[in-house]
Amino acid sequence: MATLPIRGSCLCGAVRFELTAPPLFMACCHCSRCRKAGGGMAATVAVRSEDFRWVAGREHVVRYQPEPPWKLIRSFCGLCGTSLGEPDTNVEGGGFPIAASALDDDPGLRVVLHECVADKPAWLDLCDDAHQLPGPTHDPGEPSSE
Repeated sequence: MATLPIRGSCLCGAVRFELTAPPLFMACCHCSRCRKAGGGMAATVAVRSEDFRWVAGREHVVRYQPEPPWKLIRSFCGLCGTSLGEPDTNVEGGGFPIAASALDDDPGLRVVLHECVADKPAWLDLCDDAHQLPGPTHDPGEPSSE
């Protein structure tokens, strides 16, 4: 069980946030967009909107709004470029993904899902027992990377 709150921040420390409840689950996405934003894949934790709170630096958050059919609004620290996930996108169920790499504290859970495995780079071996889905689950209609 994670100790609450679970703290998160960017590389330079200008942007800080807290999770006031444990995340719902942790997943890794291997689609072309997540590979580019995350350096090979994007590990995220799903959080409820009401469990997320900005602590400092919200004015430094830069947002990338993609063209349709993509929906997730990517957020980054405008000073150091750290990916923060999609805290400005409310997905079904009233939550959003946060970049696990931005967490300062152990969220108390591990990866349960790999999505878009068909798009993962050949050099990346999946060495866990997490469930694998070949295609996208979070952005239906997203084209394959190739």
